[in-house]
Amino acid sequence: MQNFSQQPEDRLTNWAAPTRPPLEGPESLQSSEEELRQAYDRLTFHVENFPLGAIEWDCAMGVKRWSSQAEQILGWKAAEVMGIPRQKWPCNYPEDEALVAEAVSRLIEGEESHNVICHRNYTKTGEVIWCEWHNSALLDETGYPISILSLVQDITEQKQAELERDQLISKIDRQNQTLEALVQERTAELARTVERLEIEIARREQRDRQFSAIAANLPGVMYRAIVRTDGRITVPFISDGIEELTGIDPMDAMGDLWGLFGRVHPDDREGFRERIASLSGIQQPREHQEFRIISASGELKWVQDNTHYTWMENGDVIADGVMLNISDRKQAEEAMRQQVERERLLGAIAQRIRQSLDLTTILSTTVEEVQQVLGCDRVLVYRVWADGTGSAIAEAVKPGWLKVLNRVFPEEVFPPENYQRYIEGRICALVDRDSGQTLPCLVEFMKSIEVRAKLVVPIVEKDTLWGLLIAHQCSGPRQWQGWEIDLLASLATQLAIAIQQSELYERLQVELSDRKKAQCQIKASLEEKELLLKEVHHRVKNNLQVISSIFSLQSSYIEEPRILSILRDSQNRIASMALIHEKLYHSDTLAKIDFNDYIESLTSNLFSCYNVSLQKVRLKLHIENVSLNLDTAIPCGLLLNELVSNSLKHAFPNDGSGTIFIELTAQPNQQLNLIVRDTGRGLPEGLDFKKTNSLGLRLVRALTRQLRGTLDIENSHGACFQITFPSPQSL
Repeated sequence: MQNFSQQPEDRLTNWAAPTRPPLEGPESLQSSEEELRQAYDRLTFHVENFPLGAIEWDCAMGVKRWSSQAEQILGWKAAEVMGIPRQKWPCNYPEDEALVAEAVSRLIEGEESHNVICHRNYTKTGEVIWCEWHNSALLDETGYPISILSLVQDITEQKQAELERDQLISKIDRQNQTLEALVQERTAELARTVERLEIEIARREQRDRQFSAIAANLPGVMYRAIVRTDGRITVPFISDGIEELTGIDPMDAMGDLWGLFGRVHPDDREGFRERIASLSGIQQPREHQEFRIISASGELKWVQDNTHYTWMENGDVIADGVMLNISDRKQAEEAMRQQVERERLLGAIAQRIRQSLDLTTILSTTVEEVQQVLGCDRVLVYRVWADGTGSAIAEAVKPGWLKVLNRVFPEEVFPPENYQRYIEGRICALVDRDSGQTLPCLVEFMKSIEVRAKLVVPIVEKDTLWGLLIAHQCSGPRQWQGWEIDLLASLATQLAIAIQQSELYERLQVELSDRKKAQCQIKASLEEKELLLKEVHHRVKNNLQVISSIFSLQSSYIEEPRILSILRDSQNRIASMALIHEKLYHSDTLAKIDFNDYIESLTSNLFSCYNVSLQKVRLKLHIENVSLNLDTAIPCGLLLNELVSNSLKHAFPNDGSGTIFIELTAQPNQQLNLIVRDTGRGLPEGLDFKKTNSLGLRLVRALTRQLRGTLDIENSHGACFQITFPSPQSL
């Protein structure tokens, strides 16, 4: 790098020095200008290719030259900054402006011919960079500055390195300052650590003594096993409880782990072996396992092994565990399982009994369920017959064993003298037929049906031995457990209930069948009576018509009008009763009459009898859907006959016209309301119908009393008769 301490004039003289002696005259001047131009070109070339950016300022601090390296460092092109005063430069960094102004002032004032300053600048992209500026001033003969040349270099990376170096030195200084204090503190901490270790050793010795005492009194076995990376297993500790649990001395157990394996139940040894073999690859931090062992005394015990694993840095696995004797719990669980199974089976049988009264289905289900629960070879229900013999009426048997279903057993197999003992609750639990506790004849019989052991429970129904529930073991002797005996006894009680219900159901079926037969007989008898009543109504109607015909025949011999009127009224009354019997004869039921149809037929007959035209006297009916029985229909029909006849005879004299209204309605209080009114001339003035001698009115009052009703008469715009009486349903 060139020496920038030289004056600018000297540098220009050196760069533009001629290479041959100077000439004189015009030619000499022309040659000097050429050499000067070449020197300027060389200077420009060197400035543009110099690794530092070159910037020339005029005396007003405006930019005169801006090299390509300056453009690369600061980002602005020459055209963008030419003539701009330094104070308005976009690359100025405000916080370093005072430093720059002071350096420029020293050059302009002539205090320095050159200087070097480092400060921050902005690039065109807005980035902040560190630059190193080499500044020199070109002065005239009077010392006035002509221009200033600045060479700029990007030293951002250098500044960053210096900053990191300063930070590192500062950090080292701080560490050096605290080192002595740290050493002193570490020394004091080491002393305290030694003291704590001594205390900890004492505590551990005390805990070891306590641990040994706890391990000795713990109801189980504590141990530590180490699984080496080469597969070896060592037992550095095992508590004295191992001797009580297995009969193995603790020292022997620590020396020979496989000695414990010999105490494991044969059915559990394979799983125990696989567990030990897989300890080196164990993944779970905790493990629980249950297995059986046989102690030195031959006692079977259940053991629960709870192990916690710790992985060491050298690859070894430490297994810390506790083995507990859980035989009592297993016995309780087994007892609970048996109880649950017993209750389940009893519940299933009870549910079957509630769902079905079919004794065959209940017995078949029972023997199948018992055979599966007990796991015995055969279960059967033995029925005791009245002649002393018996047979198996339900059976569940394993494949390969003899079936005895429906086989009749001779009387000597179960003699009657044993009945009472079974009724009193005797249960026979035979472990082995060859034990000498059974009569020879029964032994031979048991051999014939392949039975070695049996459990017999009586089924007692109403103090009578109905049969036996029997479990057979054919493959060999069997020690029957208490829960098995209790199960069969409970099931026998349930079966007794099922038998009683089934027999009751059969009796009810017989009674129901008898009742259906009786109902059929009653129905046939009712049909016969109904047919007879229809015939009676038909004959009564015919007889009434015969009487009506006799009246009609008699009236042909009578000429007196008053007697003819009496005969005609009697004939109409007989016709009204005959019409009721005719309606009953044609009705679907003999208990009720459709009164709407009856009134239409009755009024039609009356209009025809009195030769009244419906064109002259209109008839308006308002009859609700009312049905009357015979006791109500006859008096009600006679009432209608009297009242309508009275209107037809007297309400419209001299062939007059008008309307007759008939209403029959049901009232809310179980009353019926019958109204017969007309628009005729009405009743005579001053008529007291309670004391009248008129046969018709006397009949109306008598018929009203027969209906248990009330009679109201109005005589306004015609006669109106209103009879209110109880409905037949309310009587």
